[in-house]
Amino acid sequence: MNKKYILLSALLLTYSVCSFADDAPAAASPVVTVNGVAITDAEVKHFMSKLQKEVPAERALQEIINVELLAQAAKTEGMLKDEDLMLEIKRSNTGLIASHFLQQKLLKMDISLDTLKARYKKEYVDGDQGKEYNANHILVKTEAEAMDIIKQLDNGAIFSELAKTLSTGPSGKNGGALGWFNSTDMVAPFAQATMALEPGKYTKQPVKTQFGWHIIALNDIRDIEPPSFESVSKQLSTAMAGEEIQRIMKELHDSATIEFTSK
Repeated sequence: MNKKYILLSALLLTYSVCSFADDAPAAASPVVTVNGVAITDAEVKHFMSKLQKEVPAERALQEIINVELLAQAAKTEGMLKDEDLMLEIKRSNTGLIASHFLQQKLLKMDISLDTLKARYKKEYVDGDQGKEYNANHILVKTEAEAMDIIKQLDNGAIFSELAKTLSTGPSGKNGGALGWFNSTDMVAPFAQATMALEPGKYTKQPVKTQFGWHIIALNDIRDIEPPSFESVSKQLSTAMAGEEIQRIMKELHDSATIEFTSK
């Protein structure tokens, strides 16, 4: 598509939102009038600031003039009576105002470095990050095979050696070693069985998952180390902004009169 028409399409959307606003700010001195409708330098600069690529001011002004002419033509031909169009304009106007309102409120938030570090300390340093588990497992196709392996372990067989020769899982060649993982990394039956074990013990009953039958040997447990402040600071800031939006919306709902009318 021609770049000029892409630019024009973008402006159509922006301009349709602004052209019909009821409470627009008082207009500055116009740089041009189109059939008596003023276009100001502020409008041109605002439009240019929203473009992804820089364009000359003259081109931006021409695009604004084009859209104003199209909007006036639509009004002259009675197209503003189109219900879908008016609903779209109303929704666009309302959405733009609402977005601006929230942005201004969030700009006033005190999300300083000290505030973020206090939140980090509360959620990560002082909070419980959970546990990580280090385990080996042997995966086989049937419960009978799994029970036979447990008997061999009970009789003194070495877990890693059985895993190398009998496990059908990809970790078998490494003696069934899975390394460190947390409970959410594994399917529920496997995770629950692992968490129920003590280090140095293995499951006395086979554990069934969609992959087959497992025998799990737990090697060790450790606390999960909290992530660095730098790695989660943006996430914390976003969470705090979300909480502020929820607070604002609750306040607005609590103070509003909202009445649903039945048809």
